[in-house]
Amino acid sequence: MLEDLDHLSARLTKLVAYTQQLINERQTLQNRLTQTEAERDALSAKLANGDLQARTLHTKVSAYESEIEGLRTQSSAKHAALQGSLDLFKQEQTTLQAQLHTRDEEVTALRAATIQAKERIDAVLERLPGAQPQEQS
Repeated sequence: MLEDLDHLSARLTKLVAYTQQLINERQTLQNRLTQTEAERDALSAKLANGDLQARTLHTKVSAYESEIEGLRTQSSAKHAALQGSLDLFKQEQTTLQAQLHTRDEEVTALRAATIQAKERIDAVLERLPGAQPQEQS
């Protein structure tokens, strides 16, 4: 019976050692679980922060796109206005060129008429009695 008690005592010692080992493993696993939960919480916070930054950037991008579209619209309107002014100035320049050409033709015609009139007056003055011959210039 003593042998049975020794055997039972050895088994109980093994059981106590095994139980202690399980308690240590449980404590280790509990520590790892706590650490993993802390890491999870940190990653979750980082992800939430990243999502917030992404939404903020998306909002900024949308605002910039709207601003760019507004600037494009303004630019197009200014371009159209400037193009209209340019077309008007080109038309006015063409009209002024045509008027200048007409005036040049009139001046040329008036000069020719002036020369002819001068020649006629000189011819009439030469035929008048007592006229002196004029020198040719």
